[in-house]
Amino acid sequence: MHVAGNNNYVSEDGAIHHNSGKSKAGTFRLISKLIADPGANGAYYMPVYDLLTLRAIPGVEQDLDELGISYKTNKSSYSIDIHGFGSIIFRSYDRPERIIAYEVAHSICDELDTLSKEKAALVWRKISERNRQKREGQNTIGLVTTPDQGVNGFVYDKWVKKQQAGYELIKASTRSNPFLPPDYVQQILDNYDPILANLYIDGEFVSLNQNKVYHFFNRLKHHSSRVIQPRDHIHVGVDFNIGGCCAVAFVIENNNPIAVDEFTSHDTRDFINNLTRYKDHHLTIYPDASGRASRTNASQSDISMIAQAGFQVNAPPSNPAIRDRINAYNGLLSHNRLLVNTDKCPNLTNALETQGYDKKGDPEKWDTHPAIDDWADSSGYFISNKFPVIRSHQTAQIMGL
Repeated sequence: MHVAGNNNYVSEDGAIHHNSGKSKAGTFRLISKLIADPGANGAYYMPVYDLLTLRAIPGVEQDLDELGISYKTNKSSYSIDIHGFGSIIFRSYDRPERIIAYEVAHSICDELDTLSKEKAALVWRKISERNRQKREGQNTIGLVTTPDQGVNGFVYDKWVKKQQAGYELIKASTRSNPFLPPDYVQQILDNYDPILANLYIDGEFVSLNQNKVYHFFNRLKHHSSRVIQPRDHIHVGVDFNIGGCCAVAFVIENNNPIAVDEFTSHDTRDFINNLTRYKDHHLTIYPDASGRASRTNASQSDISMIAQAGFQVNAPPSNPAIRDRINAYNGLLSHNRLLVNTDKCPNLTNALETQGYDKKGDPEKWDTHPAIDDWADSSGYFISNKFPVIRSHQTAQIMGL
């Protein structure tokens, strides 16, 4: 058995290996299994291929160097041949169709709980099917992950709720890691809402689907009488919907956002015309990134139309994950860093008070526009762009016996 921790792990020889996060524990566990069973092959899995090249493959190479074991890395096939032992194959969750045509005896899954319950179940099944190389001993699969999906995810359902036999759950707290900067934990407490802070610091499986999406919002506590003033830099988040483009205007004071105005437009051209109300101000527009698709007419996208009208546009190549956007919003609300002029922004106020989750655990959506979700989304594009949640690497770790 291998015990994985946030700041150390114990190998079968009983030695303590310091400064090891969950990925370090995973790579070392996999190598140890192959060393103990010459000829056995292993597999290491991560959410995307970029993480394989940036973290997983270099991590295995570092472990092998520390152990004095020679190897050869084949970058084109995403594999490492360990001389005198077996091979390690690297695959990602975003290409489950590539989890085919090989057999291994031991596997490590890293950050499986970043996936939805349905996709995680598919990936786990594909990985289990590959873990069938015939050996004299028992084949194993280990999992190291942050509990991103909380009590609503595949990991919680399979190893906590059902407590599958043959596995041990090990939760490692960030507070126990002496190798992190002294203010690291406090930064998490300052930037995340209390629920997520508990998840990332102590690896707890928490409920992320409260009855309300923005469950930290309080119209009295978060009210501001702030209005637009001369020389304000105005930040406008907008959600594109034909018949109901919703826009929310913010100012930033002391690095904290304040919603000071809102308006609706019929389409993108109407939205551009409505921006003249702020003609004496410096404007930055934060649109729905899906507006890059040509939907308003055959030649221009919504975003290019705004830019060609002379407005500064701040838009990422794609929208952030919905949960990341909500987490950024709740993080600010929980620390009273986001305020709303509830008199000037009645629709946004109503959205923050009333939007809930549907039966699938997703934020409620409406087919008619403008709707509650449109107001939350439009403001959220600005919030997640300027005040994003910086993902932490704290863990709840599950290791197969």
